[in-house]
Amino acid sequence: MNVHTEAGMLGHLHSRYSRLGGNRVRYVCAEHVRSQAGFDAPRCADMIVQDLWFSKGLELIGHEVKVTRSDWVAELKDPEKAEAFRRHLHRWYLVVPDRSIVRDDLPVGWGLMALRAGKLWVVRPAPLMVPEPMPATMTAALLRAVAKTAERRAVRAVLIEASEPWEAVE
Repeated sequence: MNVHTEAGMLGHLHSRYSRLGGNRVRYVCAEHVRSQAGFDAPRCADMIVQDLWFSKGLELIGHEVKVTRSDWVAELKDPEKAEAFRRHLHRWYLVVPDRSIVRDDLPVGWGLMALRAGKLWVVRPAPLMVPEPMPATMTAALLRAVAKTAERRAVRAVLIEASEPWEAVE
């Protein structure tokens, strides 16, 4: 039985991209990025991450999460779904809990990340692409998703902290 969920896999992506370094925060994450501003956007990327370090190329990296083989096969039937985003990004990854979800059907231009020992590992690096300029409406949707993601994560952190038992002070 598969116990992995999209939300859990997004949590693993946040863990992967939340490492701090010499300049502190390296990545900004946006969950559920719509292909355009407004409620009628036809497409949604599960996560887009912006690398903030100039020395590493300021890459914009997209992620599609699939937790079952059938979910992945359905994705393959609509290649335009991912392409709506992929062409505007430096790299594009499929993210799965088990690499056996993907057989010999990973599209050209996609990388693969999978869980191993509770961490996401790059199984196949995504090739570096030269992105097309992002339309203003997609940029607005990306920035809205960054704000919503940051707000959700801050609220979640407060709730987790509030649920922890208080230590007695002597």
